[in-house]
Amino acid sequence: MKKAFLVLILIAAISLSGCFTNTKTKTEKNAPISPKSTVQAVKEVSLYFLNSKMSGLNMEVRSVSENADLLKQVINELMKGPKDQYSKPIIPDNTKLLSVQLKDTTAYVNFSKDYISSTSIDGTTAKYMVAALVNTLTGLPNVNSVQILVEGNKIDSLYGYKIGLDPLSRIVLTGEVYIDKDRVKKLQESTSFGKDSWRLDPMKVIQEEGGVVGFSPDDDFSLESKKGGIALINAIHDNKSYLVTLVQPEGDKEGNIWVISDVKPKFTKIPEADPTKGETFIYGIVKAINYDTRVVTIEREYQDTSDINNVAGPDIKVLPNAIIHRQSKIGYDSQGGYQYSETDMDFTDIKVGDELGMILTKNKEARAIIDSDKNTITSYSSQEANIIVLSPMRNNSVTSPIKVVGKARVFEAVVNIRLLDSNGNILAQTSVQASAGAPSWGDFQADIQYNPLSTPQDGTLQVFSLSPKDGSVQDLVSIPLYLK
Repeated sequence: MKKAFLVLILIAAISLSGCFTNTKTKTEKNAPISPKSTVQAVKEVSLYFLNSKMSGLNMEVRSVSENADLLKQVINELMKGPKDQYSKPIIPDNTKLLSVQLKDTTAYVNFSKDYISSTSIDGTTAKYMVAALVNTLTGLPNVNSVQILVEGNKIDSLYGYKIGLDPLSRIVLTGEVYIDKDRVKKLQESTSFGKDSWRLDPMKVIQEEGGVVGFSPDDDFSLESKKGGIALINAIHDNKSYLVTLVQPEGDKEGNIWVISDVKPKFTKIPEADPTKGETFIYGIVKAINYDTRVVTIEREYQDTSDINNVAGPDIKVLPNAIIHRQSKIGYDSQGGYQYSETDMDFTDIKVGDELGMILTKNKEARAIIDSDKNTITSYSSQEANIIVLSPMRNNSVTSPIKVVGKARVFEAVVNIRLLDSNGNILAQTSVQASAGAPSWGDFQADIQYNPLSTPQDGTLQVFSLSPKDGSVQDLVSIPLYLK
């Protein structure tokens, strides 16, 4: 009996041992996988596609993995095309991504030749295709510009749209923005259900969705006004100013979304040249221009004063963020002189034959340009290049006070005036502030009084500026007069 009992115990032990062995094996075969190998960090990115009319861009947010090549993922998402039924793709069918690489802060994107082989794309559509690609990629960390390659080669145009050979940065798209009413209704419904509540605030819209017109979230924005379903926002991008209009398409009502409807460039003030930083002015006529390298070749029409020591030219590199103004004649003033206006313009608007006033950095690169109507300037003698006296005229008979009227493009807009008698003695002197400083033309007007003379005599009116370096006279204009 005792022996039988021991046998039973031994059998039970063997059975239990088999059970434990099987359980362990099963557990090893079905061991749970570590969460680190299956759960990946996700990042939301903004993609840009063509709108339904191919006249602008729509934004679409997608989720990508932070643990993989972010640039490659985002481009692949762009190549998949939009999910939004109201948007159109920006990369032609059959295009392959051959490579993508980030060097410094430039993304080099290399497409197959199919990228430039479509027969249904024109220059206008290509402009927005490029903007969508550039705006998408420059929205990623550490990407400031995009170099588009086809089969490893740079291209200077895409379907007739000039892009140049340099890497591309964001460019603000000005003008009216197409508003698709059907798309707006879908966005309104989504927002009403609690999604993308930022669409209820115009300031947040320009920060979140400003990429559709080229703005970056870190640009400077300020609300100018908000009334009646219309909001005006001042925006500064790349040192240039814009006025952005947003509207509520579904009506001026709390809970209705805002969308961008218009972008207008504003006049961007040019900071005066700073000689202490090695900045100088030069003036000249454009003889050639390379839009790809942003180099203008000029002929120095006017002699610059010796103290400025401008050994620059003829080839001048224009910086990417240079402020460029167009100065145009808009009429005549009461004294018979021209009235001018200045507006912002793009580098590509500069043409051969234009006259340029340029502020150069110490490296002889242009950070600001005034593009003038050459005929406005050359109607006067070249000796009066930087100061033009419209009144009094040479050899006029005058009495005190003499009204002096003219135009100048001088440092800090300060114009100096003095009156000499027949022996060269100073009878009177004064100074006046022109309405603008170099390189812009500014208007000036002043009265200069002199004490009564015993007898009429010849005299000389001198109008000039002073060197910012040593205070010497420069840009001197001398006008002979008959003093009474």
